[in-house]
Amino acid sequence: MGSIREYGRLIRPYGILFLGFTPVFSALCNGQFDGFHLAVLLVIGLLLHVFTFVQNDYYDVAVDAKSTYVLKRPLITGAITRSHAFIIVLVSFFLSFFLAAVFLFTVRSIIMLFLSFLLITFYNKYSKKITGMEFVLGASVFSLGLFGALTVTETITPLAIIISSLGFLQWVFSVGIAANIKDVEFDTKQGIRTTPVLFGVHTDGTTLKKPVGFLLYASGIKTIHILIGALPFLLGYTSVLSFGVPLPLVGFLLIGGIIIVTTAGVLSITVEKRNTMLRYEGVQEGFSLLLIPCVLLSYLLEHFSVLFILLLFLLLILWPLFILRVLYGKTLIPLE
Repeated sequence: MGSIREYGRLIRPYGILFLGFTPVFSALCNGQFDGFHLAVLLVIGLLLHVFTFVQNDYYDVAVDAKSTYVLKRPLITGAITRSHAFIIVLVSFFLSFFLAAVFLFTVRSIIMLFLSFLLITFYNKYSKKITGMEFVLGASVFSLGLFGALTVTETITPLAIIISSLGFLQWVFSVGIAANIKDVEFDTKQGIRTTPVLFGVHTDGTTLKKPVGFLLYASGIKTIHILIGALPFLLGYTSVLSFGVPLPLVGFLLIGGIIIVTTAGVLSITVEKRNTMLRYEGVQEGFSLLLIPCVLLSYLLEHFSVLFILLLFLLLILWPLFILRVLYGKTLIPLE
């Protein structure tokens, strides 16, 4: 049996809130404000995160063992056995469906939840063999969002679709671009054709050579992400004002600016500064999650107290910092 810290490194809880809150935000956008209902959705989202990352390591252990960057992952060191990892995957899968069936059952929502798990499994099994699999993973996150919305009503609001789309685009960028670009040298040697490799990204000494086409593609994904994030304001689903002050708008512009800067950092860092690239990637992902409650701020304030919203933002900001410190100490650099 591995230690609690090793299981934490396997599960990677520092990023667990993104999938955890995906069905919650979509349900909120579909008119659900019952605390218990939202709490069950949160637990299901957290379980799906556990399923995703443990299964990913389970399938990739042979490939990961060849990389010098992740040699200390629990399944590679043997701190946790593959059989224990498989049990975690099964428990998270069946517990998710048990909770959904008992407390939130609708036929369409169950189908959408199953589709999300199916797409994640397809990604985890074939991501090293088929190019562009980040779109499959993004589709699984989009399906998870629709699952949350469908537990409320069979009519999905445009706002819920927009919020689910943000999850889709974030994972397409984070996995297909940010996560893969740092491993271009290793992936090329292993014959793994990720999206950056397909676009011709390659190493030249300590420099990552990035064709213009790749830079336009990567920048375009993130630009579309931010523009879709602005749609609730532009279409009138949410307001740029709260208490007569443009707090949502200022927050959106600030977060959007940080996302743009960190995206530029991910795309410009040299190979020898891989840890810096990981930091840019982590900040970019964290603020991409914060973008959602920021866009929904006026909507959320109509149904929840200011204190509750403040605590939500503090949770989203402090949770990954706290968990990274617990798992990796002062370096805050995960085994990625």
